[in-house]
Amino acid sequence: MSRIVVIGTGTGVGKTHAGVALVSALASARVSVAGLKPIESGVPATPSPAITTDASALAAFSTFHVKHPPPYALPDPVSPHLAARRLGMGIDLGRVTEWVDAHACAEVLVIETAGALLSPLGSGLFNLDLARALRPDHLLLVASDRLGVLHDVAVTLHAMRTMAPDPPAPLLVLQPPAVADASTGTNAEELVELKIVPGLVVFPRAEPTAEETRAAAKLVLSTLALQGETQKA
Repeated sequence: MSRIVVIGTGTGVGKTHAGVALVSALASARVSVAGLKPIESGVPATPSPAITTDASALAAFSTFHVKHPPPYALPDPVSPHLAARRLGMGIDLGRVTEWVDAHACAEVLVIETAGALLSPLGSGLFNLDLARALRPDHLLLVASDRLGVLHDVAVTLHAMRTMAPDPPAPLLVLQPPAVADASTGTNAEELVELKIVPGLVVFPRAEPTAEETRAAAKLVLSTLALQGETQKA
């Protein structure tokens, strides 16, 4: 089994879009895959077919049954630690990992975190701690192709190297923003030119199941596989 953990440089940068694209690409290749989001805020207390959550979007394309509900489907659209506190609870990483491990029979798990790498899950607890607890084989770092991304990626990678050098080095995925700015389209080249990252994959602005998006997802998967072989060597 391979575990791909999706982390981000911020909120709303396109983690779910990338995650769904990966799950869809793996499903089309007849791989047993489960797309998971164990922690999510802004989830309606009463489920409705008209409202798609990140967790339900990932589960919809999974070929392996995803257990419902996720450990923390929190109603308030705020930081997960605050949404949990408002319900009189804390986020327990053990509960999260137990739920994720319940899907261990799938060939691939694509697991999306909530918010940015250092978004808090509790006092002294961050998404970085969750990513480590999930025992990833691969990390995918998602960022938005907009002004400020050079800083955001550099700071996120520095935090990882400083606070948690043990997980695998992440592969960067650059997502197009909802509204382009003067830097959009140039940031991929700059990130490599400035040696912030050795390489990256750029996603198109299209539906996760569109052919061009699926091609980008397949490139991500082949790059992760190559990185895995290099690490073994």
